[in-house]
Amino acid sequence: MVSLAHVKLAAVSVVLLAACGVSAFRINEPFLTPERVASINALGSEITWTASADQGRFFFGANEEQVKALLGVRRNGFKLPRRTYEGTGLEQSLPTNFDASEKWGSCPSITTIRDQSSCGSCWAFGAAEAISDRYCTYGVTNVSISANDLVACCSDCGDGCNGGNPASAWDYWVHSGLVDTTCDPYPFQPCEHHIPAGRYPTCPSKIYPTPKCVKKCNASSTSWKSSLHFGSDSWSLSGEKDFMAEVYNHGPFEVALDVYSDFPSYKSGVYHKTKGATLLGGHAVRLVGWGVLNGTKYWKIANSWNEDWGMGGYFLIRRGNDECGIEDEGSAGSPKKKAE
Repeated sequence: MVSLAHVKLAAVSVVLLAACGVSAFRINEPFLTPERVASINALGSEITWTASADQGRFFFGANEEQVKALLGVRRNGFKLPRRTYEGTGLEQSLPTNFDASEKWGSCPSITTIRDQSSCGSCWAFGAAEAISDRYCTYGVTNVSISANDLVACCSDCGDGCNGGNPASAWDYWVHSGLVDTTCDPYPFQPCEHHIPAGRYPTCPSKIYPTPKCVKKCNASSTSWKSSLHFGSDSWSLSGEKDFMAEVYNHGPFEVALDVYSDFPSYKSGVYHKTKGATLLGGHAVRLVGWGVLNGTKYWKIANSWNEDWGMGGYFLIRRGNDECGIEDEGSAGSPKKKAE
């Protein structure tokens, strides 16, 4: 016999799940379904992007909670000093289209798409990737900064694979330094988040535990201390004009956006949230350029879900209207030379 207490407990559980934005009756169902994808594409001229059922583990079995676990941005908390380009002249005469990889063609990191694997470490990847770019765009060196150093060792940033604050990652770079990937490689291998069969194995269904902070180089002949790269300064910025001036003058930087339930199915075009899409969480990515496609202004963004997702690992998102909060706050900084 089921007691009244059990009935009450079940009712409370349903209420709590609903309050967290999770349907109690669909929690274990696949997140992406053919019906969901078809309903997006059926909007036709109402949208400027295309959804695809070919986007993988999200389509082949992952439920809503597993999707949310990859969205590791914590927006509230530590803030970097704000920088603006208004009145400096640097925000003037910017081109209609811009791609950082074309301006800095000798910087291999700019065109590198990484994979956070089954870990909510997007906040660390967005930072490590853009910081790598900055060493090259500032003419210091070509280096691949370790995302794992942030995930494992920056306790003030958040909780590793369970999320973190992008601004804290850039502050950590300035004050504690970050090693390169040769010294501290990412311990989790790339995996197929979004396609049923590809070059990588299927992602595990659970989030990996946060790696331990060891501070010992993988290459025994190199010391951790000698592998550290420091930032000279870090700052935040917001708004379309300041974003354009920042990436044009200094190179890619990290931004965060709110991810809605239609976003994982993105395949091509200029993304914008569709009517009825529900909020899943926050995601950190790397802004690398901007442009106009069929009359729609966009940002070009490098994701960290490997090259098999979206447009070769990239996506375009509507620019100028703070789509999904993407223009709220960016994190950036300048590198310090080793001799400094």
